[in-house]
Amino acid sequence: MKIWITAGMALASVAAMANSFTVATFADPSGTSSNPVMFVDTNAFLVYGSWSQPGLTLETPGLIGGGSVSNAQFVMSNTTITSIVSGVYAMGSGTINFTDSASNPVLNISYTKGLLVMDGGAGSSDIRLDGVVFSGPNVPAGLSQEIYNFSFANSSYNSSTFITSYTASFTSSAVPEPASMIALGAGLLALARRRRRA
Repeated sequence: MKIWITAGMALASVAAMANSFTVATFADPSGTSSNPVMFVDTNAFLVYGSWSQPGLTLETPGLIGGGSVSNAQFVMSNTTITSIVSGVYAMGSGTINFTDSASNPVLNISYTKGLLVMDGGAGSSDIRLDGVVFSGPNVPAGLSQEIYNFSFANSSYNSSTFITSYTASFTSSAVPEPASMIALGAGLLALARRRRRA
């Protein structure tokens, strides 16, 4: 059952992303289970995460101006989970907020629901969020079909707390409306010109 749910998530993501572009993404800033990014508490039925150390580079190709944010930070609110089948959970609503190293807002993500799959085949665990809305100072107007995915690695289970911790990376995407695509293209063109002059 978990494999079918995971496969369904993957197919839905591929179909939705066929006409989309990456808004923001980051690679795993930790890489070791001793320094986790995300937590799943199957006793309190919560998933949450954060990163406030150096080392997370947030790539923002879909934001106006694009580029990279070095030593970015993020906080994911405590989000309720409800078991569907063993290792698969429906998620409630929540938020994820990215800031730069000086705590200036970069990207805010709100979501109404999601799906958490723990060890869903080939050792993979991930989150797919739905009802996603991106906001922030450089988020283009008119985005639709926003998608946000966490991919987990380096799981470590604590049998006394019932908490599994993970390191994580993420991708996010959206489909722009035609007017937004023109504005985004103009912003990217201006950025390319600025980089050529520098």
